[in-house]
Amino acid sequence: VAGGGGFGGGANRAAAADDEKKKEDADGSLEMPFGLPPPPGALELLTQVRGMADAVAASARDAAETSSADTDGGAGAGLSQFSRFGAVPVSGKNLYKLLAAGECVLLFPGGVREAFKRKGEKYALFWPSKPEFVRMAARHGAVIVPFAAVGAEDGFDVVADADDISKLPFGVGDALMARARDVPSARAVDTRVTRDGQAEEAFVQPLIVPRVPERYYFKFGKPIYTGELFSAKKKLDEAAEARLVDETYAACRAGVEDGIDWLLVKRSEDPFLDTPGRVIWEAASGKQAPTFTP
Repeated sequence: VAGGGGFGGGANRAAAADDEKKKEDADGSLEMPFGLPPPPGALELLTQVRGMADAVAASARDAAETSSADTDGGAGAGLSQFSRFGAVPVSGKNLYKLLAAGECVLLFPGGVREAFKRKGEKYALFWPSKPEFVRMAARHGAVIVPFAAVGAEDGFDVVADADDISKLPFGVGDALMARARDVPSARAVDTRVTRDGQAEEAFVQPLIVPRVPERYYFKFGKPIYTGELFSAKKKLDEAAEARLVDETYAACRAGVEDGIDWLLVKRSEDPFLDTPGRVIWEAASGKQAPTFTP
């Protein structure tokens, strides 16, 4: 979800960073999985964007509540690890404050259920059937940009998921699940369970076996301009507005699903899909390896 002017102020503040800070950033290192060398130009890009990212993160934290105690059921556990990048507890209150402040908001409707998937659920979405963010976006005239990402879920194999862990003997599984349920949830009532019949969202990290990291691919879909869809001039009745909300939500989900399907097909055309070969080519050429032609 993109709000108006979300990154403008951040860029201006970043430009005011002192030279010493820039020098420290330039001398930093970029850790890559399995000791692989970073792509050519990655350190330079990191140096250029770090100041802007820090400023944007600070702006987001200022606009929203960063204490889980001040949110409506938002999950604050482990927030400090991510807050440096602008993460705030997930809640309707924080979404409202960020959009009202003109911030850009990155939202994953699948939440923990989508992050900690079970076996055989690679690249599946677990959005609730009930629209949750469209009305809020429309209230602020926000632009919704569906995007898809492929690559992360090919970097590991799930050996034991939440269902397997819950069945551990001697009360271990029950204890782990009880502990997971104590973690604050972003949803007071998860309609995916009560209404859609989906599996419980368990804050239980699956046991995984790493694989050779895959290349990451991203696709940004067609923007959805909620300010135009829900214009006050249209004077929609309650039933018509509900239909439009449902249609907009379905379009958001379809944009993400279609993007994932498209990327899974197109990446087979990438001449540098193979990670070891790509790393060798980039090290020898000093350039980032090209990918498929969109």
